[in-house]
Amino acid sequence: MSEYSGIRGTRVKYLASDPTLNTSTEGQVWYNSTSGTLKSLVQIKAWSSGGNMGTARYILAGTGTQSAGLAFGGRIAPITNVTEEYNGYSWSSGGNLGTARQALAGAGTQTSGLAFGGEAPPDSNATEEYDGSSWTAGGNLGTARRFPAGAGIQTAALAFGGYITAVQSGTEEYNGTAWTAGGSLGTARYGLGGSGTLTAGLAFGGSPPGITAATEEYNGSAWTAGGDLNTARAYIEGAGTQTATVGFGGITPSVTGATETYDGDVWSTSPASLATARRTTSAGTHTAALAFGGESTGITAATEEYVSSIDAYSPSTVDVWASGGNMNTGRSYFSSAGTQTATLGFGGNIAADGQLNNSESYNGSTWTATPTLNLGRRMLGGAGTQTAALAFGGFRDAPAGPPTNWNNTTESWNGSTWTSLPATMPVAQNLFASFGSQTAAVAAAGTQPAPTGNVTQLWNGSAWTTSPGTVNTARFGLAGCGSQTAGLIFGGFTPPAGPPYTVSSSAETWDGTSWTATGSLVTARKALAGSGTELAALAFGGESPSFTGITEGYDGTNWSTRQSMATARGALAGAGIQTSAIAFGGYNSPPFASTATEEFTGGSPITPTGAQASTLTTS
Repeated sequence: MSEYSGIRGTRVKYLASDPTLNTSTEGQVWYNSTSGTLKSLVQIKAWSSGGNMGTARYILAGTGTQSAGLAFGGRIAPITNVTEEYNGYSWSSGGNLGTARQALAGAGTQTSGLAFGGEAPPDSNATEEYDGSSWTAGGNLGTARRFPAGAGIQTAALAFGGYITAVQSGTEEYNGTAWTAGGSLGTARYGLGGSGTLTAGLAFGGSPPGITAATEEYNGSAWTAGGDLNTARAYIEGAGTQTATVGFGGITPSVTGATETYDGDVWSTSPASLATARRTTSAGTHTAALAFGGESTGITAATEEYVSSIDAYSPSTVDVWASGGNMNTGRSYFSSAGTQTATLGFGGNIAADGQLNNSESYNGSTWTATPTLNLGRRMLGGAGTQTAALAFGGFRDAPAGPPTNWNNTTESWNGSTWTSLPATMPVAQNLFASFGSQTAAVAAAGTQPAPTGNVTQLWNGSAWTTSPGTVNTARFGLAGCGSQTAGLIFGGFTPPAGPPYTVSSSAETWDGTSWTATGSLVTARKALAGSGTELAALAFGGESPSFTGITEGYDGTNWSTRQSMATARGALAGAGIQTSAIAFGGYNSPPFASTATEEFTGGSPITPTGAQASTLTTS
């Protein structure tokens, strides 16, 4: 005889408070007697906006995860070799493909990616491997093809389907060195979706040449039929495994944002749909996918993030520069101290030559003139905070020519007054990097009366000393950030000091004793500004050789491109941390005196906020 629960079902639980919400609670229904509500824990499925790609394009390829995605190739006009990397909220430039192409496929991760096939034109059999910074040639496909699908990792990948002179059914397997033939698809097609691994792959949708809903599963040697898509379509994208995949986008023949999930047997239509219906590109997993670029009513740079979870999520936010209050006195080649909302700017010049002693403070919205430096100068250094700052070194046009133009004096700021200190720098410097605090500052590289460009000087609160630790790459017009025992310098231009200049991308870290080369800037430049720490820095503006607003972030190892400033300029000043910085002053044309201020707010990836029970409506 059947049990009661098998006939009538399980009774709804009557609870005084909600149970602990986790995956074991998913699908359960209970009555909360305290609030008088019927509740349930259900999986949330939703798409949300991410940061736009730097280069809008379509029929590109992608791989990686939602927080570490990779996009490469595609078509703008003409075909491109551009690579971009996604950090969970914004895209930055990566190393270019060796062969520009469209309609290619990809596999692997952001730091171990694979690109294969496509159209250059003609149709290509090229394979390239990505190491997180550059692409190198791998073994060629046996059959050149465009619009294939891919799956797997860099050393164990699948390529299947596609088109050359006819629709293809062939499958090839990659071992990290060479491609070999695998089992053929039951339904030859191109513009299909792919997911899974070398030994457990999934193929779905596509054009054979009509649009199909067919799904096939690969076991490492042969394809067998799986459950059909609910919505037949071509140029569908997807992410996941053979038994857990999400598929989305494509054409039916009109573009669609429809999303479906596959459990290894059947496809289910998701309540979530892409905000921008399109033929797109994908990365990620079945619970955390990424859709980027593509073609809708036109070519798009839009990125969307898919989440399928019992947790609610805060959407990702993108990097942004926003306008702040203008300075009272525009200037360039000056210095600064402080944070984004409590900044001090001092010295500089307002023409090609000359020097200022003006000082101003910023409160997060407006600049206020403060008492002036005792000695006007430009190309000086600064350290500290808005209420405890240090000004040192620099350059003066009067009273005579070199070597007296170079300055070695020091002044301290207590929040209301600048005071000249008796201690002087052993080596007069200008156009150097400076960072640290009022009692522990660093001056590195720059020009001296006898320009070597590699001198390091240390301030202990009462005296300057010359450090035996010299900068590895001698240079001028560079930027720096950090502390006296953990600093970072970057950019600049290398000797000789006069034109033609050779701009530098070099970066070095400081441990209090010596300098060590680290990852180079993506864009070499001089007269730039920076903020942050040795392990989390921001570099912005400069000349490369033209004026730029390019912004880059440093993670302790590598630099990546961030949102650019609205106003391209060089010889500006900056302050703050990597996620909350300020840029002000500088110039991009005579009279060398910008008053513009911009405030940077760093983005953040999509983040879970915890499981939330849904209240059910009763009648």
